[in-house]
Amino acid sequence: NGLGPGGHAGPEVAMLEALSSGSVPPVTEEPESTMTLSLNHVLQEDRDGLEKINTRPGKIVLYSDAGFAGHKREIWDDVPDATSWELSHTISIRVIRGGWVMYEKPRFRGRKCVLAEGDVEIDNPWTAYGDSGENGQPRRSRPFRIGSFKRVVRDYRTPEISLFSEENGEGARLRFSGSAEDTRDRGQALAAASIIVHSGLWLLYSKPFFDDDPYVLEPGGYPNLKAWGAKDPSICSMHPIRLGCPVVERPGEPQVLIYEAAAFQGRSFTISRDIYDLRSLPEPALPTVGSLRVLGGCWVGYEKEGFRGHQYLLEEGEYQDWRQWGGYSEELVSLRLIRTALTSSCRWVAYEGPNYSGEQYILEKGVYRNCEDWGATDCHIASAQPILQVREHNLHFVSKILLFSEPDFSGDHVAFEEDQEALPEAFIPRSCRVRGGSWILFDGQDFTGEQHVLSEGEYPTLSSMGCLCSTAIRSLKKVPLFFSEPSIFLHGLECFEGKEIELNSEVRSLQAEGFNNHVLSVRVKGGIWVLCEHGDFRGRQWLLDCTEITNWLTYSGLQHVGSLYPIRQRRIYFRIRSRELQLFLSVPDDVEEMKAGRVVVSSLSEQSSSVWYYENGLIKNQVAPAMSLQVIGPAGKGAKAVLWSETRVPRQTWSVDSQGRIRSQMFEDMLLDVKGGRSYDRDHAIIWDMADERPTQTWDIQVL
Repeated sequence: NGLGPGGHAGPEVAMLEALSSGSVPPVTEEPESTMTLSLNHVLQEDRDGLEKINTRPGKIVLYSDAGFAGHKREIWDDVPDATSWELSHTISIRVIRGGWVMYEKPRFRGRKCVLAEGDVEIDNPWTAYGDSGENGQPRRSRPFRIGSFKRVVRDYRTPEISLFSEENGEGARLRFSGSAEDTRDRGQALAAASIIVHSGLWLLYSKPFFDDDPYVLEPGGYPNLKAWGAKDPSICSMHPIRLGCPVVERPGEPQVLIYEAAAFQGRSFTISRDIYDLRSLPEPALPTVGSLRVLGGCWVGYEKEGFRGHQYLLEEGEYQDWRQWGGYSEELVSLRLIRTALTSSCRWVAYEGPNYSGEQYILEKGVYRNCEDWGATDCHIASAQPILQVREHNLHFVSKILLFSEPDFSGDHVAFEEDQEALPEAFIPRSCRVRGGSWILFDGQDFTGEQHVLSEGEYPTLSSMGCLCSTAIRSLKKVPLFFSEPSIFLHGLECFEGKEIELNSEVRSLQAEGFNNHVLSVRVKGGIWVLCEHGDFRGRQWLLDCTEITNWLTYSGLQHVGSLYPIRQRRIYFRIRSRELQLFLSVPDDVEEMKAGRVVVSSLSEQSSSVWYYENGLIKNQVAPAMSLQVIGPAGKGAKAVLWSETRVPRQTWSVDSQGRIRSQMFEDMLLDVKGGRSYDRDHAIIWDMADERPTQTWDIQVL
């Protein structure tokens, strides 16, 4: 029966996004004399009054087990029959884009489960109804069976619904565009004899506060109660499913598969860089794009060559023809990748019309002095929204590098997540992308020869990688993780004597900054540093972690340093385990509500958080990002370590050395320890002088 008029088939089950509290939102009540419009007339009014509707692709990632584990399946559009999928009783679903309905039976029939954007784990909802078992299995242990999936919400329009007091869209009319948890604020519930859903996917409840099974209504006309399966016209609460902002999942792996014909037919080729003019490509030269699959990154398509004409935002997903990317015509001749870091402040889509309709203008960080700068003929902008990166769905850190055999990320490619002592003999990298962490590339096998240090980013040529055109990379290695603030000392004489220069940040040219670049010994106290032969980070490079080099001339063959910079490390999540006690440093889950939170060692549990991260010298817990590990009370042996507001002064920072000792930078020679003994607070974290007889001063940093 589907979701259209007359499509209500028994009780529904709805998985909802969080519902905001509040009374009935403002509604527009029209005079009785204007209410004699048929449903078709109203729907035609909707179509006539709209600018171009900008649709977006859909995507669901379904996992066969709880905890986003098991077999992973990606769903891009309607699935008429999913009954062959093997699933456990509890499944995990991640809705990336779109508003979806999951059906109990094939061809969009039976009970329904509404899926909004976000993450959800679902126990088999169909077992809430029906008999007690199947083939002798207890009801709660039956495998999940999905009949079909339907993508209902496909565009950005604000959800809107009209309720009519009479059948066939006649009588008094009330329009809603938001959630209402209790419509009885005037003493009685709203009543509807017919309904029009102008946009969005709506859940209507016969009880207040979204109680009981809802009626699920997709866009269209419902001329009477039977059309949505109701016997009572009362509507006590309602809630729309709407789309979030545009998002990108794989900003570091841009790739578009282009087809010359619609429906993914004809010749095809893959791009991973900007295309100024499709028609000028050596092979295959295409007059326009027939259809495309955006496999990674966020792109902008243009009607004309040279990134001009109508603009179309292309999120990751499938576009079977020009209508699905919101085109004005079949013309799409140039494409450009959105490259910079995706935050809510640096990348926006502005729209000519309200409800994110009409012309699109992709606005990047910078100054636009007139409307021509952003590609418009006038300054009319009626709506806008940011482009965001899909949030990290787990805290695990992965360092990855992709090497390409040709410049501009073309040709054959290989990807690595671990050190490589020797690359394949026939493979010579000429461009690369670094995703997560930093890497050292060597022109000799077994990590020998000249070093080329690359941080996270794109390197389209050998020269951008700091290599000569003749360089052949033969091995590569990950830059190790570190947990200390950058600090380096350069000395004018050997053995750390003579003039001393202390630095904590990058210097593009020691000479330009007024320093004498003559250096004969180097001591790295914190962080990992790259020292370069010439200014502007050019020439030969040397990667140094916490170390002491008594004779820089012997080590490098040079008596100077041209420029240097510390490696920037992205946020790393980890657990801190006592090597002696085999227990984890943790805090209560509700620590953010406290002024000071107890920091103890314990086994892993759901009542406490043991996930930490290191940020600008502070050790912070995942559940309390505004607090950091600090020492309270007199700064002597046994002083307790707690979580306290990070704004407290003086600022207390820490470092972790290679032996697993966590050092206080404020209280010299003091290490993080566990109190021990038999008192009630024996599991509390404290600081203590470094002592070999206290094995509880050694910790394992377990990176997630």
